[in-house]
Amino acid sequence: MSAGTAQVAETSARGSTPEEAGRQGSASREAGSGPTERASAPTRASVPVRLPERDPAPGETERPWETAREAGADGKARPLKKYVFIQNDPFLLPKVLDKYLREHAGSTVGVNIQSVAQGKRTVFQTAMDLLKMYGPWYFQWKFRRFIVKKLQGKIVNGVLGSTRVCHTVAAVAKKYGVTVDESADVNSESFRAMLRERGVEFIVSISGTQLYKKALRQQTPYGIVNCHGALLPKYRGLMPSFWTLANDEKRGGVSVHYVDRKLDNGPIVVQRSYGIHAHDTLEDIMARGKDLAAEAILECVRKVEEGDLGDLMPNPEAEQSHFSMPTKADVKRFRRAGHRFF
Repeated sequence: MSAGTAQVAETSARGSTPEEAGRQGSASREAGSGPTERASAPTRASVPVRLPERDPAPGETERPWETAREAGADGKARPLKKYVFIQNDPFLLPKVLDKYLREHAGSTVGVNIQSVAQGKRTVFQTAMDLLKMYGPWYFQWKFRRFIVKKLQGKIVNGVLGSTRVCHTVAAVAKKYGVTVDESADVNSESFRAMLRERGVEFIVSISGTQLYKKALRQQTPYGIVNCHGALLPKYRGLMPSFWTLANDEKRGGVSVHYVDRKLDNGPIVVQRSYGIHAHDTLEDIMARGKDLAAEAILECVRKVEEGDLGDLMPNPEAEQSHFSMPTKADVKRFRRAGHRFF
């Protein structure tokens, strides 16, 4: 799932860029689940594998990054069979998924689209909580935009079948010929069996809203990574962009981290940050965060596939801050800091 005053330096990209990594695999990719069969990609040239200076997760028994590191050290780096979990958000996530699939559609064997409901709430309960938090003015503005995007998706992407402009994440998957699998519980035996049948080795969660349990994690040899909209270990939990502004931070960011048994807790593969200015609204930094998220996800996939994980960053629980759904008092503090929703 996706949720400090400590500032975290941006991780600089090393080696090939995500675009270069994508081009290396674009000529010959693994068979996907789209309408046409794709040829398998050749094994990539191995890269020097650096061991970490310190253990990024001391005492942790689940260590999927070691599988990737060992493959890279043995010269077995290659495009992995990947699967995507993504939230059903029509505003910013279609663009993020498009950037990812543009490079990795050939080795991505499916997409599961998850509810926008926060935590254990239903969609209706989430909407009511947001109404109480945002107030009627921002809520109605956001709700009207949501309805418009849904209608555009149904008419343009659904009835007309066009994917020139994708208004939903499902339309983006269709554009690249990647199968969308419906499941309300990705931890169910039937869903996990489907992943095993397709040979899924690595899972990328983009603002996912489900918890990924032990059985799912253990059957995924290269692990599950999640993109969280904050500079972990700070701002774990819900709505990290809101809390970053409410606490008047000067920098925000995104973290792509391994998933383990605790929320937003595994070692960090890639972290990117951005500056926050006095005029920035919540909509501004959510958009900036999603732009960085796409870049960070591509960099993470490159690093995992090449076994280039010598610089994994710890995500220490002792330094965490954790936040849940804001209250009216929190919104007042947000406004006192001089910030607006839109």
